[in-house]
Parts: sequence; structure tokens; C-alpha cells
Amino acid sequence: FLQQPLELHGEPMAGLIAGDRPDNQWLQYNSSSLPRTQQDWEGCTFVEKTHWGYYSWPQKLMMYAPSEEQPKQGLTREEMTEREQIIYDHFSDPGFINQLIEFLSLEDRKGKDKFSPRRFCLFKGLFRNFNDAFLPLLKPHMERLVADTHESKQRCVAEITSGLIRGSKHWSYGKVESLWELLCPLIRTALNNITVETYADWGTCIATACESRDPRKLHWLFEMLMESPVNGEGGSFVDACRLYVLQGGLAQQEWRVPELLHRLLQYLEPKLTQVYKNVRERIGSVLTYIFMIDVNLPYTQPTASPRIKEFTERILLRLKPLTEGDEEIQNHVVEENDVGEQDERTQAIKLLKTVLKWLMASAGRSFSTAVPEQLQLLPLLFKIAPVENDDSYDELKRDAKTCLSLMSQGLLYTEQIPLVLSVIFQIAGSSSWHARYTVLTYLQIMVFYNLFTFMSDQGAVNDVRALVIRLLEDEQLEVREMAATTLSGFLQCNFLSIEGPMQSHFEALCKTRLPKKRKRELGSVVDTIPSGGSHDSLGRLARCELCEDHFFLTQAVINLPELNIIMT
Repeated sequence: FLQQPLELHGEPMAGLIAGDRPDNQWLQYNSSSLPRTQQDWEGCTFVEKTHWGYYSWPQKLMMYAPSEEQPKQGLTREEMTEREQIIYDHFSDPGFINQLIEFLSLEDRKGKDKFSPRRFCLFKGLFRNFNDAFLPLLKPHMERLVADTHESKQRCVAEITSGLIRGSKHWSYGKVESLWELLCPLIRTALNNITVETYADWGTCIATACESRDPRKLHWLFEMLMESPVNGEGGSFVDACRLYVLQGGLAQQEWRVPELLHRLLQYLEPKLTQVYKNVRERIGSVLTYIFMIDVNLPYTQPTASPRIKEFTERILLRLKPLTEGDEEIQNHVVEENDVGEQDERTQAIKLLKTVLKWLMASAGRSFSTAVPEQLQLLPLLFKIAPVENDDSYDELKRDAKTCLSLMSQGLLYTEQIPLVLSVIFQIAGSSSWHARYTVLTYLQIMVFYNLFTFMSDQGAVNDVRALVIRLLEDEQLEVREMAATTLSGFLQCNFLSIEGPMQSHFEALCKTRLPKKRKRELGSVVDTIPSGGSHDSLGRLARCELCEDHFFLTQAVINLPELNIIMT
């Protein structure tokens, strides 16, 4: 039947406002008002499609009629059409069911078989059209298959389970409740028996079952999956798989399960110091979906789901042992869970590893970049990331380098550029030459990926020019060379010009003599500009980079007579 949404749930907000609003809160999962009785079930207005209500309401919202107004469910054989009777007779035959399950659980191509959408649709259609008529015959087969750890057996029961959940969409409350009394223990057994070959099938099973479904209708499933997913039973692999399956179900619900996302985040935060790499990676991926709806877009309400800002503040407090001080951060954590207490620094390194997994996972999946929050973590990443590309580096350094690369590619809005440049200037003044070097590689990518936004802000262009020229005069040779390379790239894309103030600056450098260098202390390895030399070496370095590769740049430099005379 047709029902106006504003008649049901009050006046909507004026204008187009996306996100969590008073007029769409009734669609969200709330454990205190779930339909746990027949009366509550029949009095609840279910909306299956996830997109309805987030941006706006249609002029007329089509919803399913109450059960008493629906066509009769669970028809007898005499009430069926001739075609329906043929299907009913075959699937009511135990011999036929035995042969069918035996066929569907056969291994076809070892290592290449996957969850079959066609078989899922078969069982979905059977349970939708014939209600629970075939469930008594299939139940013993499902229980037998789920206890068998073989890949083909697990895939078969996953396909049946997914079709059963989706096919029960219009069942009565009593039948749905009985169904979950069967499925909850069955899914628990499946998760305990999960293997490398079957975890993807069960993840697909749960994700498919939750697609375009009202989460209040599936509260049995969500509450069961939320039961201590990281409990250590079965080892780190099983923990990671439980999180993977839970993630698949919650991801389908998007904005409609803020309570579950808050509960999951609260559960996971004490476990962010996991040692095992596979669990860290999975937690990082789950965190991405927890914060997926926290977007900073025009005409969008602040989300009721967890927010990155609040999470980052809590994380930074726990990372203080690493952010305070300038000493190098070394990874000394091995892949084993120690029973005894560990110092704060060790716990912070474990936490940082998980945070890096989250940042890397969210870079390619999030709807928007959480720039202010990421900036708070930026100095720490620059402190860790190595300069060279070396596969022998440990996981912490590799992840930090990857993280910086991904973050530098993020979209920046005009108002965010001064914030980013402020942090970069701060890091460029670090005592670590590794950090100063890495700042330049970060700056290159950031400017190239946001070239037109930067070029529309002359103040930002001037700040970038000042930073590059400042690092051209750095005491460390590697930093000077990278600054020259950065300058060359900016000139090639016409982001900077070699005329005007920059030319005057290089002329002044070429004419300025450096004072004699003090004797280097024994054991010092700091590379400084040679004693008795002049800043003309910086001018030469800049000029060489300008001329590198491109004829038109070479021609541009040759056409600067004053600089050429000084250089010669």
C-alpha cells in the first residue's frame, strides 16, 4: 500500500539535507525497540531498500502491506497451480533432495569454485514461493554439511543459508523466529570450522543475505555476529574471519546501524594492540567501514555513526610514547601474543601498526578524506618512514611509507591547504634529515594531485616555493638533491616560474660566500656544505635540475643572462 512518509514520522527538514535526521531515525537499528514479539513485528514498518530516507523521501513511499492483507502464505498442494505442484512434488521427495544436495556439494574445479549466485537464487526463490515447506527435509543436510570442513560442502550450505535468509523476507514472525533458532547455531558452527578455502564463501553468504534488507528484520543475525568476534578461539585466522563475515553484513546496511557500529568500535578499541598481522589488517579494514558514513560533504548532517575525529583523539593519547621525543622508532614487536605486561612504548607500536592498516585501507574506500584528523598523525609517520626503497625494511616502516604515499594523493579542498602546509613546514624544521627528505616527496605528490586547487591560491604557491628553496639550502646533501628534483618537477608542470623572485634569490646565492666550517666532531656523520665553498653550489644544483631532460627548460635557463654570467 502507499503511505506518505511525513504522515508517519513528522515533518522533514527544510531543503535537501542528507544524513541522519529526525525524520529518518525510525529506520535505524535500535536494540531497545527491536520487534521481538508477534505484536511488535506486525506493528513495525519495514523499509528494505537502504537508500530510502538518507537523502530525501519519495512523494509516495511504497511499503509492504501488513501480514493480514498479504496473499495467503504456505499454500497446500491443492491450492497451488499445476506448475507449482510439479516443483513442490520434486522438492518434497527425500530421494530427490538427497541427490540434489549430493550434486550441489560436489567439487567441480578445486581451488577455483566460488559462491554461486545462481544456486543462491534457486533457494531464495524456493523459500520465497513455498515458504518453509522444504525446510524439514533440508535441515539435516545443512547440519551435516556445516560440520564437514571440506570446501565444496561448506560452499553448498553457505548458498542454501543465504537463499534461506533472503527467501524468508515475507514469512510470519513465528516462522522467522523458528528459522533463526536453526540458523544461529549453524552459522556459529560454520565460523568455528572456517578455513582458508571457505572464509570468502561465508563472507559472501552473509553480505548477500543482508543486502537490501531492513536490519531490524535481521536482528538475530547481527546480535549473533557481534558476540565476541575476536576471542582467540581457533587462533588469529578464525578471529580475522569472524570480523570479515561481520564486516560483510554491516557494510550492506551503511547508515542504518549506527548503534552496532558504536558497539563494535567500543569492543575493538582495547584490541587494537593485536600482534598478529592478519588480525591487524582485518581490524583496519573493519575500521574503514565503521567510519565510512563520517563524510564531510556539503548539505550533509553530522553522522550518528562513529566519527573519525573523536577516535583519532583517543588514539593520539595512546600514541604519546611515540610522538614525544625525537628518538627513532624501531619495531621490536614479534608475531606472538605475550601474556605478561608490556611497557607503554611497546603497546604504542602495536597500536600504530593497526592504525596504519586502517589508514591504508580507508585511502581507497572512503567517500572523503579526513584531512584534519590525518594531519595529527602526519608528524609521526614522517618520523618512521624510511628514505630508501628497501624490501628488507620491517612492516612498520613499509606501512608508514605506503601510508604517506596514499595520504599525499588525497583530495584537498581550498580551505584545507593552509592546514596541510602548516604541518609540512613544521616537519620540514625537524632535526631528522629523513623527515625533511620525505616531506619533499610528499609535497610533490600532494601538489600534483591537487594541482589546480593549489594554483588557484597564490599564497599557497608562494609557501610551496619558499619551502622548496629553503630545503635547497639544507645541510644534508640528500635533502638538497631531493629539493632540486622537486623544484624541477614544479617548473616542468608550470606550477612555479624561474623568473622574478626565484631568479633574484639564486643570483644572491651564487654571490654569497659561506664562512669557514667548524671542525667536525669525531664520529659525526652529518653531511654539510663543503667548507670554504659558496652558495653557488646550490645555484648550480638548481640550474642542473632545471635543465634536466627538457629542452624548453634548458632554453629558459640559457635566456637568463645574469644567472649564466654569475655561474660561469
